[in-house]
Amino acid sequence: MSSVGFVIHEGRPAAVDAAHELRASLERDGISCVELRGGVDVVDLVVAVGGDGTFLRGAYVAAQTGSPVLGVKVGRLGFLTEVEPADAAPLIREALEGTATIEERLAVVAEPGGGDPFPPQWAMNEIMVEKRARHRLIRLQVAVDGEYVTTFSADGVIVATPTGSTAYSFSARGPIVSPDVPCLIVTPIAAHMVFDRSFVLGATRVVSLEVVGDEPGLVSADGRETQEIPVGTEVRILASSRPARLVRRDDAAGFLTRVRDKFDLPGDPSETPATVSTAGDVGGPD
Repeated sequence: MSSVGFVIHEGRPAAVDAAHELRASLERDGISCVELRGGVDVVDLVVAVGGDGTFLRGAYVAAQTGSPVLGVKVGRLGFLTEVEPADAAPLIREALEGTATIEERLAVVAEPGGGDPFPPQWAMNEIMVEKRARHRLIRLQVAVDGEYVTTFSADGVIVATPTGSTAYSFSARGPIVSPDVPCLIVTPIAAHMVFDRSFVLGATRVVSLEVVGDEPGLVSADGRETQEIPVGTEVRILASSRPARLVRRDDAAGFLTRVRDKFDLPGDPSETPATVSTAGDVGGPD
């Protein structure tokens, strides 16, 4: 029997209702459904009903067992949710039958490299090491494959995946990167120094962030619960052996279309070079 695990934005009534209707439809077809609240159940497919934050929770659960994850959009336009509730059931059935497109996305893992240990942290979007006290800065020594790069005095440092380049990393002035480009993006948050730009590194690199100075820090993955790390702790961030596996519609909008719609970029996609007048074109042959 096929099984589906639901991760639901419980604070959004529309998401709860959509999940209830989907579950009822699937159970009528003999598909086993469970709601995943905290623990990790082994299921054939994880369905996240809500927005991108809910999807990230679903992706984390799915990655623990290697299951694919489908995002059902309830709310604002996002980059990760794939389908409207009314269109979700057929795609779920295709995924369970093995006929849906599954796209693998680079994920990262943070693990202790020195100092007090903390549990390894998996993330689809980003690993963040940040300050603990609001009115303080954190000093983070950055190394790549053991080679020292710089020491940031900042609110924190983000190591993002291409998928996460449109999330917190973007808010910190990081670049937008297509999800099919395998790389790690290292972006300081509000750096108190002249250099405050991102580094874009190959996906096989290992980024080390060591807490130096006087202030301890916090490490978190995709906004999940933070782990406190004392001065002297080294956080090693590298590509995970467990990628995120996303169920995609064959007619899904492309990444750049989503960027254009999400950020309301100027211009009209119906315009073509032949229909757009060029500045300075006055007169010309009949």
